[in-house]
Amino acid sequence: MPRLHAAPLFSAPDLQLYRVTCDGQDGPRLREEAVDSERLVLALHGRFQFRDTRTRAVVSPGIGLRLSPRRPCEISHPHGSGDACVSVRGDWLRRWDTSDATTLPVGEDAYRKLQAVMNHASSGVTLDRLQVEEALGLVLTPSGHSSTDVSPRERDIAHAIAHEAALHFDAGISVETLAQGAGVSAFHACRVFRKVMRTSIHQYVQEVRLRHALALVLDTHRPLADVALEAGFANQGHLGNAFRRRYGQSPGATRKSRFHSGT
Repeated sequence: MPRLHAAPLFSAPDLQLYRVTCDGQDGPRLREEAVDSERLVLALHGRFQFRDTRTRAVVSPGIGLRLSPRRPCEISHPHGSGDACVSVRGDWLRRWDTSDATTLPVGEDAYRKLQAVMNHASSGVTLDRLQVEEALGLVLTPSGHSSTDVSPRERDIAHAIAHEAALHFDAGISVETLAQGAGVSAFHACRVFRKVMRTSIHQYVQEVRLRHALALVLDTHRPLADVALEAGFANQGHLGNAFRRRYGQSPGATRKSRFHSGT
């Protein structure tokens, strides 16, 4: 079993935040797990695979996870690396989060707001409840609705491709491999994925890589050359060019400014 460490960040009778780090070492066998209360898990960096009777997902800085009490699930780290997450607990979740979906998208703005809260906590500043609720509220705000002209089969194909792409974004995976995993041709995979996800497979993988890079820049002190390789880029220069186009500044400048982000 992987080793976990939970550090408290904020505590109130109805709302608790923990930073949970995991070494990603699953061991020889997985076993079913379950939590004793509702939880919201938001990845700060890294990724892990989640599976229960109705959902199979890769949880990462762009995808959050809702855990229901006493519902068996499996969590694994096929890539063998660790992760860091925020675990949100308490009755507050029932009042703010009414969706029954297991996963939820975490937009860039919401992630940056969450990281600003983490930076305040790590610098020894006592977190204010309004500050915490604002960050979590931004995460839980719906970001839009999917197209109604997408069939269940098309949605399943696109989600299967997205799952494998998110799990293996750093392994140079090909469209052909992703299509085979979804049981369709490469041409059909590209067409269906764009229809459902409103972006190409390549753009989706690039966005996943950049979100992981942003997470490593903001949530770790790893050298930027290492960040580039871990996020699936050829080198630091490759990362820098893509990062500037997406976020408007270099990885180094983003790291330097993280403590000055507004909350």
